[in-house]
Amino acid sequence: MGIALCLFMLISYRKNLERITFFSMMSFFVLPVLATIYQALAYGFSLQCLAIAISTQIMFVMDTVEMNMRFYSQQAAYEKARYEAEHDGMTGLLNKKAGWKHMRKYFDRMDSHDEAMLMFVDIDDFKIINDTYGHTVGDFWIREVASQLRHIYRQDDIICRYGGDEFIVLIRNTASEQVLETTLGMFFQQLTRASEQRGQDVHCSVGVCRVAAIRISGNRDTSRNTDGENGEDTRGGVDFGQCVKQADLALYETKRFNKGTFNVYNYDRS
Repeated sequence: MGIALCLFMLISYRKNLERITFFSMMSFFVLPVLATIYQALAYGFSLQCLAIAISTQIMFVMDTVEMNMRFYSQQAAYEKARYEAEHDGMTGLLNKKAGWKHMRKYFDRMDSHDEAMLMFVDIDDFKIINDTYGHTVGDFWIREVASQLRHIYRQDDIICRYGGDEFIVLIRNTASEQVLETTLGMFFQQLTRASEQRGQDVHCSVGVCRVAAIRISGNRDTSRNTDGENGEDTRGGVDFGQCVKQADLALYETKRFNKGTFNVYNYDRS
């Protein structure tokens, strides 16, 4: 039974083993089998004992295969349940709870050298879109905006559906205004193109909270409690909740005065 189990495990995890490890472990199976064959040929072997041994090994292998398949089936079901719990069913993006969790985790780890941009993206006059074209069209635009955001921003960035027609994007490791203008320019262009193709007036407003890195001057105070090199203060002092409020205020200002564009608030880290 031990030999059969060894063979089965080797076959199952062949790709995870180095070549020399695989062949050395195979010897544990091959050598006893060769010895058994030699013994049977040289001294004879009871047919009944041989049949019992073979049938026992077959039963053991089949039972092990079934257990292994059940394990992978349960693991797949667990992964599916976890995915569905963290993702929005319509767009495939992270839902608000999961997105909030990942974003807060990133902000909690930020120090004075880190930077980011937090964006609220909102489909303008979404109620009018639903009332004019129907909820099916409204759902299409929710999926379309989600798809464009996923296409434009990196896998390292965090995108979630906040709820309804609103999305939140965390652009990590950069506070470059050029990056913001370029990516949002692409987003607005693609949305305009899709809107013109469908003959529907659909656009988005965006509010951004920009968290820039603290630039340490040459006359920095080295007497403070620091963690960085050369006396640099690495404490970030970034309040996630405050960033959310500022991005929301920037969005409100955009929707009030100039829909279809974006507005930026700079987070004060002093």
